[in-house]
Amino acid sequence: MQYYPLEKIANLDSNYRRIFRLAGHHLLLLVHEDKPRLVDNICPHAGYPMNEGLVLDGQLRCPMHGYLFDLENGKCMASYEGPCEGIRVYELVERDSELGVYL
Repeated sequence: MQYYPLEKIANLDSNYRRIFRLAGHHLLLLVHEDKPRLVDNICPHAGYPMNEGLVLDGQLRCPMHGYLFDLENGKCMASYEGPCEGIRVYELVERDSELGVYL
């Protein structure tokens, strides 16, 4: 596994969202309730980008079909066109005043 730096902690605020493409992964870093989260940026249902989705009660809503994914564990909480796998939630690492991830 390799460490990838993502963002300085000082740059994070409640409206923060940024897309990353690292080591074959499409990732979304966002802040919800003052906590940074790193998740897959591709909906497993239809492959739509999640970065434009709304966060509702700790769940990221896919902007295409409305599927809801829990930001804590990635589990699909609501599906509307059949079953759906969850999204991956990545563990963030704090190092030298920045956040990163091992991939």
